[in-house]
Amino acid sequence: MLNKLQKSPVSFALIAVSAIIFLLFHQLQWVSLLQVFNFVPFSATTSGPQFGEPGDWWRFVTPAFLHFGWMHLVFNSLWVWEFGRRIECRIGSLNVLGFVLVSAIFSNSIEYFVSGPAVFGGMSGVVYAMLGFIGTGNAVRPHWLEPVPPALMIFMLIWLFIGLTGTLRFVGVGAIANGAHFGGLVIGSILGGVIGLLSRVTRSS
Repeated sequence: MLNKLQKSPVSFALIAVSAIIFLLFHQLQWVSLLQVFNFVPFSATTSGPQFGEPGDWWRFVTPAFLHFGWMHLVFNSLWVWEFGRRIECRIGSLNVLGFVLVSAIFSNSIEYFVSGPAVFGGMSGVVYAMLGFIGTGNAVRPHWLEPVPPALMIFMLIWLFIGLTGTLRFVGVGAIANGAHFGGLVIGSILGGVIGLLSRVTRSS
């Protein structure tokens, strides 16, 4: 386990930072943290949240670190570790950090474009980006990355599809950041294909 941590410090750091922010916001009730980290600023009023305009640069990334329940945090952390370490061990910590930033910015922006001003968060957009990266990366360069078990890959894609249909909200699961999930899968798949192909060409030359 220690060897895996040494090879995947960014993946571990994502989980650690998410857990710390969760404890501060959810357990210690630092609501101001939510206001600072949300994609758009907002103020709480008796009639509900009043949203401002996007523009603060950090807000394109910080929603990824917001989680609204223990299960939300635990499952995202599990997938970040399972998928993130596969990528980090192959492309390196600095590159995977860049990948996470691009994935967070893109997936959060898509969620805002789809849902408009709202309170949303979670590492799921980055998780789906990792999933897409592994899938297309291995498609253009077989065995390049440690593969995700097929059953898990199918489960994640089915979960994405069910979320897009709106069924999860109907059965009481709550609001799902479907735009972030789909946006993450798209940008991750593109990056996986491009970087995997470049890696293949570089190796052949």
